[in-house]
Amino acid sequence: MSNCWIIAGALSGIAKAFAYEVAAKGDQLILLGRDSEKLIAMQSDLKIRFQVTVNYLLFDAVAFDTHREIATAAVALAQSPISAMIAFGWMPASLAISHTLEEVVKTIEINFTGSASILYALLPHFQKQQSGGIVVLGSVAGDSGRPKNFDYGAAKAGLSTFCEGLRMALQPHHVSVTLMKLGYIDTPMTYGRISKKIAASPVAAAKACLRAVEKNRGVYYFPGAWRLVMWIVRCMPNFVLRRI
Repeated sequence: MSNCWIIAGALSGIAKAFAYEVAAKGDQLILLGRDSEKLIAMQSDLKIRFQVTVNYLLFDAVAFDTHREIATAAVALAQSPISAMIAFGWMPASLAISHTLEEVVKTIEINFTGSASILYALLPHFQKQQSGGIVVLGSVAGDSGRPKNFDYGAAKAGLSTFCEGLRMALQPHHVSVTLMKLGYIDTPMTYGRISKKIAASPVAAAKACLRAVEKNRGVYYFPGAWRLVMWIVRCMPNFVLRRI
């Protein structure tokens, strides 16, 4: 049976690659994003390439009062059982210690509160459906507080805890929740911050997301080496971490 994937943050690098992966399988897509022109172009290309049903809705991660209405509208468009990807995020360019209060609030609202809000808006629909999968793009930054990005890491840590509880809450409803703990990925958000030589491609990350959901994995590190890396980081004393 085909699925209907509701993708929040559909214009992000990994989300776009994921949309093409599931469209190739014949799944319906409902794209949520802020830029109508780019959404229309993506919708048209997916339809032509894969002959699948593709809809889009305008969505702002921090317009929390609209999330319930958007979730209801997305589910109304679905022609098959829904699954969801939460794929938006934002990372400030400078060191965390120099961030303005506005940057800190924006970091937390986009990377944690926005994700929690749209997931809560979709929650009753998954409970009613009694099936489906949810994949949330997290980060290895949530595994350890680092001087350079502790606000971003805190938001991702909160998202990790949220997904852990949501996973257990939805298990009786036969809904899986997968948190992707991503390392370095070559996307617009990381452009100029990391070397492409050590970054995985969005396509590889999207394929990993699909594998993780299909295998009902609760937490999935990608690239896989980051599981060991973060275990080592968590074992390090603070005086060592301060120098990294």
